[in-house]
Amino acid sequence: MTSDQVLTNGALRAGAQLGLTHAELAQVLHLDAQAISAMEAGIEPLRADTPPGQRAITLIKILHALAVNVGLDEETAKRWMASHNTALAGTPASLMQTDEGLGAVLAYLQRAEAPQGA
Repeated sequence: MTSDQVLTNGALRAGAQLGLTHAELAQVLHLDAQAISAMEAGIEPLRADTPPGQRAITLIKILHALAVNVGLDEETAKRWMASHNTALAGTPASLMQTDEGLGAVLAYLQRAEAPQGA
């Protein structure tokens, strides 16, 4: 398996574990629904050196940071993604559709996982 295939599989898995529909995943990665279908079929993998590939890496980091904060419970992660977050002033799943929102969600989760008093 190539690094592009690993990234593609990781992005698809992260999207599913975070409860993102294919349409939402496409919006997060700034792709169209056909590209997501091609990714699933193994026809068109993501490349890390492209903007969608970089967004996929951030998405995978978000899944990891959320797992650190809430554990590996997929249902809890999905609820968190779909719930309004006062600190973020929005729903994480919606915010992640922009580059700024994707970065803000990651930064928020990384701050939350930092040890208190550090």
